[in-house]
Amino acid sequence: MANEEALQNYSNSIKLIKRQCREAGISEEDFKRMYFESLKDVQNDIATTPGRRRIFTKQRCLFGGIIMLAIIVYNIKTIHSNLQEYIYPGLQVLRRLSIPFISLFPSLTEFYHETCLIHNPYFTVVDMECWPCSTVHHVQQIDDPDEHSRLQNMPFIYKTDQKVVRMNKLKNMYLKNKDILDMESSKIVTNNKYHSTPSEMFDSHESGEKSLFIWKFNTMNTARLIRQIIQRPKVVPKFGQSTERFVIIDNSQQAFTVPDTECNFSFILAVSGSRVVDLRPAEECKHQCKSLRIELKETYLLWYNWWYWKPSIQPSNGNETLIAHVGSYC
Repeated sequence: MANEEALQNYSNSIKLIKRQCREAGISEEDFKRMYFESLKDVQNDIATTPGRRRIFTKQRCLFGGIIMLAIIVYNIKTIHSNLQEYIYPGLQVLRRLSIPFISLFPSLTEFYHETCLIHNPYFTVVDMECWPCSTVHHVQQIDDPDEHSRLQNMPFIYKTDQKVVRMNKLKNMYLKNKDILDMESSKIVTNNKYHSTPSEMFDSHESGEKSLFIWKFNTMNTARLIRQIIQRPKVVPKFGQSTERFVIIDNSQQAFTVPDTECNFSFILAVSGSRVVDLRPAEECKHQCKSLRIELKETYLLWYNWWYWKPSIQPSNGNETLIAHVGSYC
């Protein structure tokens, strides 16, 4: 109703102006020309007003940001000295705010145990001392390692008391604890390309497919389960072993790199099968240290420090399946 009244008033005003122009001797064509020109002026004013408003808003935000930055810079010492008091309360608030989000996406909780979410392949240590590996020319074999052996930067190998673990024993362990393993360690890296489930891994192996599986365990529950079939090596103390473990199953007959562990003192234990292992010096020390090669026989353990050595498993001439346990000590 209000719009109709406004249009009626507008129409009456136009008729009045038109009559006044006629009385003043202005022709019909001149009236139309002046009328449409006035409409264009109104449209231009309407179009330029939002643009001017946006420019004014940007200028005001920029000016406010400069003032805030100046205040922060002026009070940086005071803010830095008092910031420590608010870190813990702030993290508590952040944790409570994230609870609803975690409840919607429970799979995100698996990242809680990860020490590093994304590895930087180009990371190097500046001015790294390479003397621990520069004098090493071979991998030493030790008959009876003691507690001090684990602190050596020099790689060594020794025969353990570990019993052989075949694929059927690993599968029985999985079937007995399927609920825990499917919930806490359900992703297995396959051929360094995609993820498989434990069930898919065992089915693939039974069908005779040639594949490489890297099964990661990163919780206390799964670490206890692995301990049932793979005992703690003698060289590793009761306290200090990382929770993070890897079980590698390989019958692909292809070379692959052993994943980096949480702690720098690492070991590879061949619980089934044997392979040749190449220890390549770290990128920072490749000009001072030489590559080493050792045959990792069944039930033998290779101890090394991945700060200086990067192990890679070489293809085997036979068809045996390698099952290796990878862990670390801090």
